[in-house]
Amino acid sequence: MPEPDNIRAYLETAGEQIRWERARRVVISELRQHLEDQRDAFAAEGREEAERLAVEEMGDPVTVGAELDRIHRPKPQWGLLALTAVFALTGTVLRVWLTADWADTYQNLDPLRAGLAFMLGCGALLAGYFLDISCLGHYAGKIYVGFLVFTLLMWRFSPQVAGVAFYARYMVLFAPVVYVGWLYTCRSKGWRGLVMAILGGVPLALFCCWIPYMLALVSLLAVGFVLMLMACWKNWFGVGRWKSLTFFGVCVAGIIGTVGYWCLRSGYSFPRLTTALHPERDPLGMGWYGLNIRRSLEVSQWWGQGSWEYTYPYESVMPLCNSDNLLTTLIYRLGWLPFLLLMLIFAGLVGCLLVRCLRQRSQLGQFLVVTVVVMLSVPALLSVAWNLGFTWNGGLFPLLMGNVTTVLYMGLIGLALSAFRGDNIVRDQVCNTGYHPRYRIKISIQKL
Repeated sequence: MPEPDNIRAYLETAGEQIRWERARRVVISELRQHLEDQRDAFAAEGREEAERLAVEEMGDPVTVGAELDRIHRPKPQWGLLALTAVFALTGTVLRVWLTADWADTYQNLDPLRAGLAFMLGCGALLAGYFLDISCLGHYAGKIYVGFLVFTLLMWRFSPQVAGVAFYARYMVLFAPVVYVGWLYTCRSKGWRGLVMAILGGVPLALFCCWIPYMLALVSLLAVGFVLMLMACWKNWFGVGRWKSLTFFGVCVAGIIGTVGYWCLRSGYSFPRLTTALHPERDPLGMGWYGLNIRRSLEVSQWWGQGSWEYTYPYESVMPLCNSDNLLTTLIYRLGWLPFLLLMLIFAGLVGCLLVRCLRQRSQLGQFLVVTVVVMLSVPALLSVAWNLGFTWNGGLFPLLMGNVTTVLYMGLIGLALSAFRGDNIVRDQVCNTGYHPRYRIKISIQKL
């Protein structure tokens, strides 16, 4: 037993028994608060040596620390980690293998670069997995401002490829994650917080338009819509559930009206949509992709390679076979069954994330996982639609297409798994003025 009036020594001894560093900080902080509260309670009763009595009341520090270590351990997510890595490896192998024997070397993917991207993706997956997601709440304001500044610099100095800031477009893919932290800072701030939550997405959306990168903008809007609905339903802002939903609905109607007006003025979006539905109307223009994709699907088999009977070889009329049109190439070369199997595995991965998200006790963790799920689902749906002949707006299918995007999406999945890993120590504390995520560790050690 430590000497009287020495809570610090007690905490040091108990902390030495807790092996998980992330839990140790949280547990010791709560244990210190518990001891100080007990000391103050004894002092209020007029009892002498209140600190010594509080320490004795808690019990042996070694026993308490060992019990806390047993209770507060990380929840390993090895199954989902392995599934993510195997799925990404499958995408890397398919991109190299499906185009390796083609005469058009432009279509062939460099195996070394693809392998390096997979290795970096595994590193990003583990980095996200071991990251403490509470930092997203603690430093949300700094992360938000830093993201805007860094993205602006990237936009200014990135090389322009087809009118797009090449490196900056990868930065804005993380805009939805930044928005999660911003939204978290707006809790319990009333109408001011509700307005701030909506306006906070405007600079992020503008950056997506300036770069420009349509996939990032669509993902951000989808994430913002889902998260705001959740926040209003949970009455995060303290103005009432239905008032929040009504105000948000009015704002959404305004946004939809603005976007619709811009589409009408641009004279580009609706013709593109019409061509996506009927590519035969513009076979030498925007409908060229859609026609060739539909032709390849028509001659595809359930199993095995399809029979291409047109004038030019398949690889000469189907560019980007190792990226945007990989799924079409997969269906043509291997058949519909392998394609459906991959889609089923991906749906299972996203479904597991969503189901476990519903069990999250931390609202910050829950919102982060929902964000990752939406960010995976949006490009997946766009990519499948594109590769089935609806060529309105494409997207690289997560973990299957692209070197840099594979690294980014694996890192995002790692963040989601980090929320699951630390769920037994993270708790959100309802507060009226603060916005930082809090931790609550229930001390229920019986004195032996």
